Amino acid sequence: QEIRKRRELSMMIYEAKLSFQPVIGQTYHLYQKRDDSYMVSLISPKEWGGSGPFKQYISSVKLLADHTWVEIGE
Repeated sequence: QEIRKRRELSMMIYEAKLSFQPVIGQTYHLYQKRDDSYMVSLISPKEWGGSGPFKQYISSVKLLADHTWVEIGE
């Protein structure tokens, strides 16, 4: 079940808009935009003061060496 969750999360992120090259081991934040697409940001919900200009905050994530993503706590 954990592997399936990581796979689903990775699929959302790879469909998301990224305006930067992600670095292995770095923490990022996944948001759902108002048009229901996804965006990965360097800016956390705390830094935005909530979900920011997005529809909702999904999760904080980290890129692993195998190029999958794992959900992490803030």
